Amino acid sequence: MNSSRWFLNFSRSLRWCAPIYGRISRTIHPEEVQGVLYSSSRSSSSSGTFCQNFITPRSQSKFSASAIFCIVGPIVYYKWALSQRRIEQDSTISVDTQFAVPDEAWQPETSVDPFKRMVTVDGTEFWLLGLGVRTVSFLKLQVYAVGIYVAKDDVPELLEKVKSVSGKLDIRSVILDNNSGMKIFDALLHQPVRFALRIVPVRNTDFAHLRDGFVRSVMASIKSHHSIGDDVDASQGTNQLRSLFSRKLSVPKNGELIMAMTNSGELKCIYSPKRTDAEVLGTVTDRNVVNALMLHYLAGPKAASEEARIAFADSVADLLEAKQRPLQATK
Repeated sequence: MNSSRWFLNFSRSLRWCAPIYGRISRTIHPEEVQGVLYSSSRSSSSSGTFCQNFITPRSQSKFSASAIFCIVGPIVYYKWALSQRRIEQDSTISVDTQFAVPDEAWQPETSVDPFKRMVTVDGTEFWLLGLGVRTVSFLKLQVYAVGIYVAKDDVPELLEKVKSVSGKLDIRSVILDNNSGMKIFDALLHQPVRFALRIVPVRNTDFAHLRDGFVRSVMASIKSHHSIGDDVDASQGTNQLRSLFSRKLSVPKNGELIMAMTNSGELKCIYSPKRTDAEVLGTVTDRNVVNALMLHYLAGPKAASEEARIAFADSVADLLEAKQRPLQATK
């Protein structure tokens, strides 16, 4: 009798585990199950009676639905749990190295050689995110091509900052806006997130022209960006910058000047006339001057190269939108 009750309870649990359409429609009474079990103990021929009374073709299919439900249910729950974990992981910023640094080079809108997507300074990899040309006067005379790089390890911090400021607004518009753009990059430079500039002259020039241009850029940036300009004495930093280019040295077309920020926020300048035998010119230690020079390329209404600034905004927006495509190159 105990075995019949146990079997009855077990069969009911199977029916409730199955979906509504999969429950066993036939009502089974304890007396019927007891009779079936009793008859099966008397002769082996009664096994046919058991199959006829309980496991009919229809009830057999319903029983299978219950078993399938019990097996598939945990699997479905496991898949759902994995999907939730994946959503949480996707909420954090990650960078696809194949996207940010493809193998091909990036050609600026001028006659200089293509720019490498990655440069290494003292073991630190910098990624090219913006590229343009510096022009002067109303004639738009091209002076040099400039690439804006960001240290590979600092790219996630850059993206997090832009994301926190932009919110649901258009990312490119927020970066290119004078006020929000200055707010973003001023905060990043004070962390510091390490930026680098790679400058390649379009025509032959010399250190004196580059020196005067950089000093003017620093003074204009300090004047226009009030958060930097309040009670700032940039004389020591500008003197350091001048001293790096004090020699009477010519810079040929396609010569290379790299100005890269260090972990401490200083600016290290490296010159290579033919991209070989690189020479370290020196370091600018004044953080105000370093930040002012970088801001002249990253933000403000009178950026050194509006083309490079727009390209930088496009690259950051592409990274945040996780578009699996290479950075836009000139066709």
